[in-house]
Amino acid sequence: MTDPEREIVKDYTNSPVPDEATIHGLRVGIVVAGIGATLPMFMLGSQLSVGRGLRLAVLVSFAACALVGVLGAFTSIVGSRSRLSTYQVVAFSFGVRGAQFVNLILGVMLIGWFATTGDMLGAAIRHAVLDIHGSAWPQWTYTTVSLTLMTLTGIFGFRVMERFVRVTVPLLAALMICVVWLSLLRGGLAPALARPGDDSLSSADALSSVIGAIILTAVLSPDLTRYAKDDRHALLSVLGLVIGFPTALVMAAIPAAVFGEADIMKVMAALQIPGIAIVILIMSTWTSNTSNLYSSTLTLATFFKRSSGRRLGLGAALVALAAALLGIADHFIPVLIVLGVISAPLAGVYVVDFFVVQNQRYDLNKIGALPAIRATAFVAWFLGSTVGLAGTYRGYTFTSIPALDSILIAALSYTLMNSGSLRRLAAGIP
Repeated sequence: MTDPEREIVKDYTNSPVPDEATIHGLRVGIVVAGIGATLPMFMLGSQLSVGRGLRLAVLVSFAACALVGVLGAFTSIVGSRSRLSTYQVVAFSFGVRGAQFVNLILGVMLIGWFATTGDMLGAAIRHAVLDIHGSAWPQWTYTTVSLTLMTLTGIFGFRVMERFVRVTVPLLAALMICVVWLSLLRGGLAPALARPGDDSLSSADALSSVIGAIILTAVLSPDLTRYAKDDRHALLSVLGLVIGFPTALVMAAIPAAVFGEADIMKVMAALQIPGIAIVILIMSTWTSNTSNLYSSTLTLATFFKRSSGRRLGLGAALVALAAALLGIADHFIPVLIVLGVISAPLAGVYVVDFFVVQNQRYDLNKIGALPAIRATAFVAWFLGSTVGLAGTYRGYTFTSIPALDSILIAALSYTLMNSGSLRRLAAGIP
């Protein structure tokens, strides 16, 4: 077996990524961009365009991704310097046992999204086939095939996933450019820019929607940037977030503005390109769901350290398939939304812990000496999550962006609780 083949087999689920296994940051950035080129992002771009108009949709898309990109820059450097996955990084700030609780929540969320997205894809493919041929197989067959194919690219680790998106991202970009071009031939760019939004979204809600949709990518970025050669390459990978994500949003926003339709699949039906629509549907969902399964295997590796990444990935995929076929995914989305809101403050905690509290010294060999639980991390996480949920469901915000509020509160409270003066005060030392 050659050295490159060994690198594909070993994905470093329980160890730091060595120097010889690192790659160029732009290659990591392509993987990140592939995560953003998904059907939910295309739908969001269409909704922004219809709700706020094309001009503001473009502005909001790039502004929101730039804001998340700032967080992504910090989390990416954590990954490149520590060479550890997000789930290993969390252990240093939350404690060994505490990290297992955090990882359990993230694992449930990722497997849940894998199941839900696969089920949605199965339903969409069935409807598309029904429209084209007038008949189709039962939905469960499309769901099963979809999740099986996604599993094949998700269980073999980062290297296979990176090679996969090198093919799918350019193909998907070419197909979306085709959709944009055909749309502009129908209506023209000037009328699309002149079309006002229907005010179904406020500017603040639009900005919050985009940030909420992409924030988890920044939170989990160490999973990918641990393969970046150094800080510069880690920052290059962030281009996938600040350029790739808004490009996907804008590519969907333009056809929506031309037709005044928020459902991109209906736009493609109006363009009479059902074949391209199905390919875009499959490829966009495949790239993002592969990432969900890959990250879930890293989570499970913290519980089942003796199992290989492939075995863990297969186990997660089987659980997801069962959930999808039983219809659990249909009722799981509200839970997933809450879990997504409370995941954002995690980044605020571990970024402060890495750069400020631990002085960038994360040694995996010393993980056994860590405390079982770090109470300050959980308190900061709770405060950040509470603020985020209050902003999301009650509208109480400081910055008008709930996710940003939650991260800032978590980071600030964790910093204060771990400052030397407060520690001495708690110990009764003047």
